[in-house]
Amino acid sequence: MRAPPHARSFAFGLALCSLAAPASAQLASRIEAGALVSDHGPALPQDIFSVSPAIRFESPSFSASARASAWRVSDSWQLASGDVHLAGRTPLAWGTRLEFTGNASHVAWDPVTRNDQVEARARIHRMFSQRGGIWVEGGLERPMRVALVSAVAVSAGGAWTKIGGATLSGTVSNYAFNRVQSSSDSSGVATCAAGQEVISGGIPTASTSRLAGSEHQGAGCRRQSRFSDLEGALGWVVGPLEIEARGGYRLGEPADVPVDSRRWGAASATWWLSSDVAAVVGGGRQPGNPARGLPARSFANLGLMLAYWPLARHSIPQVNTAIVTSFVMRDAGYSHRTLTLRVAGVETVEVMGDFTDWEPRALNRLGRDLWEITLPIMPGIHQVNVRLDKGKWRPPPGMPSMRDGFNGDVGILVVDEDR
Repeated sequence: MRAPPHARSFAFGLALCSLAAPASAQLASRIEAGALVSDHGPALPQDIFSVSPAIRFESPSFSASARASAWRVSDSWQLASGDVHLAGRTPLAWGTRLEFTGNASHVAWDPVTRNDQVEARARIHRMFSQRGGIWVEGGLERPMRVALVSAVAVSAGGAWTKIGGATLSGTVSNYAFNRVQSSSDSSGVATCAAGQEVISGGIPTASTSRLAGSEHQGAGCRRQSRFSDLEGALGWVVGPLEIEARGGYRLGEPADVPVDSRRWGAASATWWLSSDVAAVVGGGRQPGNPARGLPARSFANLGLMLAYWPLARHSIPQVNTAIVTSFVMRDAGYSHRTLTLRVAGVETVEVMGDFTDWEPRALNRLGRDLWEITLPIMPGIHQVNVRLDKGKWRPPPGMPSMRDGFNGDVGILVVDEDR
């Protein structure tokens, strides 16, 4: 099945952007297409063909990403979801840094379930060596086109750790917001409970806000709603296989937490057939979001991923412990050399040496685990080091090394005369 014209145009735009990306940053993209089965509420399951493009720009202190999902429903295409995410972070100082995020998202699973949300959060992240960390954060979420009279206050905390090739994380998130409900039952008798505030006149409800701008002119009850999510996640990389799994439990009053959103779980597996193509399978249960008026749903998907998207880290920036598995140099003509490194599971790779005046130079991503840069390197003996995700500078693998003048190691690179 052919991709729609707007999806092909999006892919072409991603390719043009990658040519213009600055050398000090990384630009990655993907397009995932395949079958999706989605079921929520009393509605019948929908068998859908889904196309999901995504793009991510990453620099040492700033990142931006965008993604969307287009569904083929009833012989027509519709935008099912989309979001834009911005993040900034300060340099590490004594193992601690500040992180700031902003997000805007759109959901339209069907003609009834559709709304938008903007949010902003700030986080203090404390890292312990390269094997774990903890964080606390707070922020505000503002749902739109739902029956709310205030923003959602969010406070959260969590921890992560690495065990071999696996990354484990746990999060506790608390949500507090005001909800508007009808103040009368079917007979017109006031039903606001004790402790709830009665408000009247012009309060739009979730249903009327979707119908030609009409408004409900009766009275309503404004009540304080709260719930908390406990969630655990696992990410595991084994050769060409990447596994992600998460599950959670929701705490709160029955009025705020429906039975179908108490527990949830989902998992996905990605098998890389080459450095640019992967098969993806996944499924599970997604909880409802009472603040946005979104119901819980079950889903399953099977498809192919083209190009490469950096490994998901569940919004937990980490100091990476990946290892360079190969380092190759070849002539590029006119006293230039092309350096190619193979390393998976990282977002940035840099090289520096006496041929760069000891200034870091960022490599460009070629695929899932290939990185490359072409530099002017004259024949002779040179010193060189590489680093991953702003970690420690180390000699490339398979290369002689020596102690430098700063109590560290540096690799020795021998460059022959041009041929």
